[in-house]
Amino acid sequence: MKKFLLLGAAAMLAGSVNAQTITGKMTLDWEHSMADHTGAETRSIGQLGKQALVPNYTTGKLEVWDATGKVKEYDVNTWLTANKADINPDDGAAYTMGRGVSTDEAGNIIVNLQFPGVVSSTKFLAIKPDGTMKYIPCEFPSALGATNGRMDFLGDKSAGDVFNNGFIVACPNTVQYAVVYNIFEGEQDTEFSYGVKIGDAENTESWNTESSAIFLEPLAADAQHAPKFIARNRNMAGYRLSADGESAMQKITLPDGSTLGFGIASTTNFTAFTVGGESYVVGNQPDPSKSDPTSISARTHYWEVKKVSTGETMATWSMPTGEACDYNVGFASSVNEDGSVNIYQFNKGIRLAKYTLAADFTGINNVIADADENAPVEYYNLQGVKVEKPENGIFIKKQGAKATKIVAE
Repeated sequence: MKKFLLLGAAAMLAGSVNAQTITGKMTLDWEHSMADHTGAETRSIGQLGKQALVPNYTTGKLEVWDATGKVKEYDVNTWLTANKADINPDDGAAYTMGRGVSTDEAGNIIVNLQFPGVVSSTKFLAIKPDGTMKYIPCEFPSALGATNGRMDFLGDKSAGDVFNNGFIVACPNTVQYAVVYNIFEGEQDTEFSYGVKIGDAENTESWNTESSAIFLEPLAADAQHAPKFIARNRNMAGYRLSADGESAMQKITLPDGSTLGFGIASTTNFTAFTVGGESYVVGNQPDPSKSDPTSISARTHYWEVKKVSTGETMATWSMPTGEACDYNVGFASSVNEDGSVNIYQFNKGIRLAKYTLAADFTGINNVIADADENAPVEYYNLQGVKVEKPENGIFIKKQGAKATKIVAE
C-alpha cells in the first residue's frame, strides 16, 4: 500500500481557525484561502492521500494542494487541444475540463469533461502520477433507454486502475441510474458497462444534477461488476447504497427505522470512506436555527461524519459565526495505513482545509490491521487469475482485507 509522508507546517487563514468548532476526535491540520475561487469554476474536490485536488473549470487546470499551498497544476485543456486530432477533431466538447474529479486505487486522477453539458457523464480524462494523460470516452449503456446526461459532480473515489482495469461511476441528471463504466486497458468495455437502478419501489424521483457516487471497497482481482458504492442525491435528501455494485440501489435503513440522509436538499458534494469494516459518510447538514429548514438560506453551517450502519455522528464541524455557505461546498477523504482519515473541505471564495479524524475514532484501533498481517497471502495477475509465484510483471497481492499492487521481477 502506498505510504504518505506527513507534511510540514501549514499556512493558516488568519483569524478563522479559533472561530471554528470541532467535536469528536478530529483536528484541523491546515487551511488555505480560496479567495480566488469565488464562482462556479469548482464544484467538487478530490484527494490523493494527504493532497487535495481542485478542478478549476475557468483555467482548465487541475490543481494539487497540500499543507504548503498549491504545489502543482495539470493543464488539462492544453493537452486536450494539442491532442484533438487523436481524439475527435469534429467534437469541440471534448476539449474542455469539467468540474468533477476522482481518483482510483492506483493513484490516477480522473476528471469529467465539458460541464455544463450532456457529455460530462460520458467523457473523461485520466492522469497518471507521472503526468501522462489519456482521453477515455464512454458510451452510455443503450439498455437504459436514456441518452447520456449532464453530471455536475464526480465522486472522489473510483475503483481499480483505469489505465488497466477499473470502474468509473457517473450519476447523470434526470436518469434514474448510476451508470457504471467498466474500463479495461484504458478503454471502455461496453459489454460490462451497465446502469444500477437508483430506487426502491416507492421512489419515483429522478436524479437531480447535484449527485455523485463513491466506491467503498477495493476492486477484487477477478471482478466483472463494480464493488459496493454509495451515492447521494440533493433532490432526495438521502443516501442510497449499492451493496454489491450490481443490484438496484436502496435506501439505507437505520436500526430505528429511519433512513440515512441529510435532512433537506442542502448538500451537494459529499465523501465516504471505510475503516475497520464500517463505512462512513461526510456531508453538510441544515442549520437547525433557521425557521424554515427547507429554504436556501438554511444551507448550511455544519457538517458531520456519520456511521452508515447506525447513523451515529462520529465528529462535527461548525462554521465560524457569520460565515456564508452555499451548495458548492465540497468534500473528499482518504484513509491512512494507521486507520486515521484525511478529510478535505472546500468552500468557494473562503477556504480549502484538511482535517484528520483520529485512528481510534471508531474504538476499533488497529485490530483489523493486525488480523490482515497474519492472513495468508494470495497473488493474482491483472486478468484476475490466481498465480502461485508472481514473476516478471505486475500482480495483485491479497492478504486478508487488503489488496495491493506489486511489481515482481
